[in-house]
Amino acid sequence: MVDINISFLIQLINFIVLLVALNYILFKPIRGIMAERAQSISGAFADAKTAQDRMQSLLEQYNTSLAEAKQKSAAAYGTLYQQGLDAQRDMISAERSKASELLDKARAEIAAASGSARTELRTESEKLSKDISSKLLGRAV
Repeated sequence: MVDINISFLIQLINFIVLLVALNYILFKPIRGIMAERAQSISGAFADAKTAQDRMQSLLEQYNTSLAEAKQKSAAAYGTLYQQGLDAQRDMISAERSKASELLDKARAEIAAASGSARTELRTESEKLSKDISSKLLGRAV
């Protein structure tokens, strides 16, 4: 069995003094350091969450502005494409009208030339027929 004597009480007092001394020297500073560490970790997590939220909002703004830019460029492309088609149609119609005018002018020239050629041929055919008949008959007709 354990004898309770004065040495036991001295050891118990030494243990209690040691606990109190270790509490002030070791345990309280370690608890303070652990609390500071937990606080700095939670602060870092809060900063990271804030940065992530900010990054998410910037990404949404970027996607929104990108979509708007795509929409504007598509509208501008459509407008320019339509203007190009209109200009092409105008050029084609102008060239067709010029070609039609040139064709009409050429037809008129051909008609005039054929008319003058017919008249000329008539006069020459009459002259030729008179020459042939005068040669066949041997006298002027």
